[in-house]
Amino acid sequence: MDDFFLIARVVSVSVKDGFLKLKLFTDHPEKLYSTKYVFVDFWGSKKKFFVEEILKRGESILLKLKNFSTERELQAFVGKDIFLKQKDLPPLPDNSFYIHDLIGCEIYCSDKYLGKVKDVISTPGNDILEIADKDNKIKLLPFVLKFFDEINTEQKIIFVKKDSGICDDED
Repeated sequence: MDDFFLIARVVSVSVKDGFLKLKLFTDHPEKLYSTKYVFVDFWGSKKKFFVEEILKRGESILLKLKNFSTERELQAFVGKDIFLKQKDLPPLPDNSFYIHDLIGCEIYCSDKYLGKVKDVISTPGNDILEIADKDNKIKLLPFVLKFFDEINTEQKIIFVKKDSGICDDED
């Protein structure tokens, strides 16, 4: 089974030049410029479309698909989600992580279990990890790299630094 990951949503079209305007769900849009194809979700089924061009115009990211240019063709994409396969995700710089890789990680302070990452909330300052502890109580943890000793998304484990102040209020 293929693992698909949401990267954007089509919010509008530019009929004049055949581009789809995207709302991105990534902090690294520049990594998408080399993408050769994307998958679009139509009623629960992912369909493959080849990319003709991706560009930035002002603050907007625009996507042009091969063989789609008329208003009627483009309007069919508005509101649709854009996905990439796991193997096609662009590599990230060091100390950067995909949200889907953080979700499910178990968090520890020394040998004390703090909880499991359920979600990542993006804020202008920094991301925040939403963690459910063993009693399923939700805690919020700022995702600031200086607070962590180790982040291993392959083994799904994160260690918080003892002197970070995060472990101080734990029983």
